Amino acid sequence: MELDDLKLAWQTLDRRLEQQNRFSLQLFRDSKLDKARARLRVLHWGQILQIIAGALVALMAGAFWTQHREVTHLLIAGLIVHMYGVLMILLGARTLWLINQIDYAAPIVAIQKQLAQLRSFHIRNGLWAGLPWWLLWMPFMMIAFMGLFDADLYADAPSVIYGGTAIGVVGLLATWGFHRWSRYPRRPRLAKFVQDSVTGVSLRRAQAELDEIARFEQERG
Repeated sequence: MELDDLKLAWQTLDRRLEQQNRFSLQLFRDSKLDKARARLRVLHWGQILQIIAGALVALMAGAFWTQHREVTHLLIAGLIVHMYGVLMILLGARTLWLINQIDYAAPIVAIQKQLAQLRSFHIRNGLWAGLPWWLLWMPFMMIAFMGLFDADLYADAPSVIYGGTAIGVVGLLATWGFHRWSRYPRRPRLAKFVQDSVTGVSLRRAQAELDEIARFEQERG
């Protein structure tokens, strides 16, 4: 075989290997992106449930405070719970929007950035929706007692409201203090554990799928 024929054969083989490499990478990428999309489906339905729950809370609290506008503390309790229901709706809707904004046809680095933005907001979503419960359980109890037993908990047992609110304040401060303490540089494992716990399984697994794609691209690059 002449030298020119040998060079041509090697070039042909090299092109075929390159095509095979691109094909393998595309198959791997598509498979992992499908899995990442499936992981986020759990989060997607979770946010829909949050929006539904928020709408029910807002409707219930709205009906309550409009019926008790003449009693200041009941009005305030109803408005607080109503605003919390609206907050749940807004947080869930924003998270859904971020999920739907992910462009799976974009480069993997861009998808990772979009997922990081979703992850960051989802963590704030959990904090904003979860931490207020240290104090919200008192207004909820006031509404529940009035609705179920026609009993004004604040008027009949103010010590329960004051005591419960004090417990809530202590719990809220303790949670905030623990969160700051856990993020101290000397406790990286604890910080990661806390971060993972508020991130959620579906987001962590979706991130893992994208990381695998990035590693595979680097190895084949």
